[in-house]
Amino acid sequence: MKLSLLLALCLISWHKHLLVTGKDAPTVISIPVKGQKDIVFKEGENPCKVLKKYCKSAEAQLPFESCNSRYHLYVAQNLISQWEKVHKRLKVSEELFIDCQQIDIEDHPAGAYVQGDDFKVSPNNHTGEIEHMLLLLDNVSRGDGEALKAFNVRRSAVKFSDRETFELYRRAILILPTNIFFVNEFGIILMHLGHEPKARKLFDNAVRLGLWDNTMQRPVHKYVKGLTAKPWHDKRDYPFIAKLEKGIPDMREELLLNLKERPQIFTEAQENLQVGGKWTEMRIKIPGYDGYTKMASAYFPKTVKHLQECGQEFMNVKFSAVQPGTYIRPHTGPTNERLRIHLTLLHTGGARIRVGHEWRSWEEGKAIIFDDSWEHEVMHTGKDIRVVVICDIWHPELPESQRNVY
Repeated sequence: MKLSLLLALCLISWHKHLLVTGKDAPTVISIPVKGQKDIVFKEGENPCKVLKKYCKSAEAQLPFESCNSRYHLYVAQNLISQWEKVHKRLKVSEELFIDCQQIDIEDHPAGAYVQGDDFKVSPNNHTGEIEHMLLLLDNVSRGDGEALKAFNVRRSAVKFSDRETFELYRRAILILPTNIFFVNEFGIILMHLGHEPKARKLFDNAVRLGLWDNTMQRPVHKYVKGLTAKPWHDKRDYPFIAKLEKGIPDMREELLLNLKERPQIFTEAQENLQVGGKWTEMRIKIPGYDGYTKMASAYFPKTVKHLQECGQEFMNVKFSAVQPGTYIRPHTGPTNERLRIHLTLLHTGGARIRVGHEWRSWEEGKAIIFDDSWEHEVMHTGKDIRVVVICDIWHPELPESQRNVY
């Protein structure tokens, strides 16, 4: 008798499940299609699977691939516009924001630069940390600014493997699908794992959705529309750079002395972008603070003097040293409000940098200037250290009233 009752209860429960997730499930959203029937999404359905089924049923009017291509982004846009209402009621996956094709990170293309030795095994050393950070993001989606600060603190403190980074950001965009930081970081980790076509499609869709204006220029914190956008700038348009170049011999002299006598003042870069080799930095001027650091003033007085007397204010200045064998993977800067100058103190060849689509190199004693909100990467295959002084300036078209360091 008890067994029969238990079986009956199980059947009732299963029947209710079918009602909720099957044909009788409540409609979450119905998206109109001109000249065709609406695309209807019911409770618990995967939007990509619904679109695939819809396009198969419409093959008499429109070939499947054409249907999928035409309506995929349209569906994503409509769902995003009502995200808070619909995403927890649907079984959404990150593929919705790319091409609705499954991403297999186990299919790891040869030649990709991967960080973390736990790529092939189940990552469990930071699983709890990821879950905690995703809970913070859920609060961020409800307008909790303190939760965002807490998330950023944890993001800076924890060094995730590539697989863990993928897990974090693929789930982050399911919470905040139009946040430029999370969209960019998800695309970047796809690139790092060797899935560049997927990343490029994600960025292309993001531009079509209005997040950025160019797939290669993707500032991750603040994007100011209307500023002249080009990856490389001509240093002749900035007369103060010629003055700084004249001071490079003095800067190089101080650098060599300090590299010999106190190399410990150069510390490991914190961006978690480096594969192989060694990448170190030393701050000369910190964003948001007046004047130059005490260490810079004490150990690099001539360098500071040249910076102070060139006729240009800088928001950030630092040494950046890259050893042979270093690869700094593709990434983008925080904002298009600034431009970045490299004063080349040491470089005998072999190091190069890509900004946008164009690769260039450094020339010892010379400067380059670029917009680091454009995608860029660095590769050093030479024999000797490359050291530059990085100087950040405001984009010349940015109004004075908007020049706020954050």
